[in-house]
Amino acid sequence: MASLTERWLRPQQARTQFPPYSLGDPSIVGLAQARTDTLARIYHKGHEQAWDGRQVMDELIAKHGGIRFPEDKKDAFARIAAVLLWGELAAWSISADLALKLEDTPAKMAASSQVFDEARHFFVLREYLWRAGIDVQRLGGWSRHLLVQLLETDNLLFKVVGMQLLVESTAVVMFRQIAEARLEPVLTDLLYYFERDEARHVGLGVLSLPSVLTGLSQRDAAQLWWFQTKMNLEMILSGINMSSAFEKLGIDQAEMNLQSFKYHREILKRMRSEAPGTGPDAKQIRGLFKVSRKGQDWFQKFLFTPAERSPAEAKMFDALVAVAQRTDRWLADRAPAT
Repeated sequence: MASLTERWLRPQQARTQFPPYSLGDPSIVGLAQARTDTLARIYHKGHEQAWDGRQVMDELIAKHGGIRFPEDKKDAFARIAAVLLWGELAAWSISADLALKLEDTPAKMAASSQVFDEARHFFVLREYLWRAGIDVQRLGGWSRHLLVQLLETDNLLFKVVGMQLLVESTAVVMFRQIAEARLEPVLTDLLYYFERDEARHVGLGVLSLPSVLTGLSQRDAAQLWWFQTKMNLEMILSGINMSSAFEKLGIDQAEMNLQSFKYHREILKRMRSEAPGTGPDAKQIRGLFKVSRKGQDWFQKFLFTPAERSPAEAKMFDALVAVAQRTDRWLADRAPAT
């Protein structure tokens, strides 16, 4: 029988694996009970914290006397909202795919809970934009490219790492920073619900991945690392193209990046605690993208502190911005007009 890691890397088709009768064997109850209980708790917590999107929206509008989004900031927020809205739609589809293909019952339950959360997020955010009179825009080239590769990959490991650890963790930070900018009272209160749900979604990756990562070969670990490296680069390129919108909204991208680094460190720390072994090369985080504190400081300076860049770094940054803008337009122009 294929190992858990092998089944994540190269999942079987339904005709060869359904139904998994082993899930009905009562002897499985005692296996990895602590982890199983914790992972299943994500599903139960999702039910306990579920909220009615229509009801919450109406109550917040009544509380604040309507939606009054600043006219001079609508265009900028529309650019950011496009990433959030279509990202929620992608997460909806990806979590549904995970709910179908994951074999582990608690993980399947957690993914199923996420399906309902993401559907609610998409509906509520779209409804908010409509009511606020903010245009629903198309995605930028790099943002769309990133989401499409997650939607299309059949590799469950890539899908979970990319969605739960990278996209969802970035969403947590973005929702928090936008809420703290206090652009509009209804939006500020609404994003609290989004952030709470997204933080729970990250837990699916934290709890389910360690047992898969420990079984990775060096080659598979290198492929996973390269997949994340590409995703991180694409997120940087996407962020460069949205920098003017963030600036217009008064949202500090440098602080957002610092919070993302901090959140990523917390995630890796939690994952190390899920299995024996410590240190940066622990088996339960094998293949995951990691940057040292020194490296994080350099990226922070390079991307967000012009005064501290050397002449060579300044030229490198200008070239990166030019490439980011041109390639984003190139990718956007070739996206289908769906």
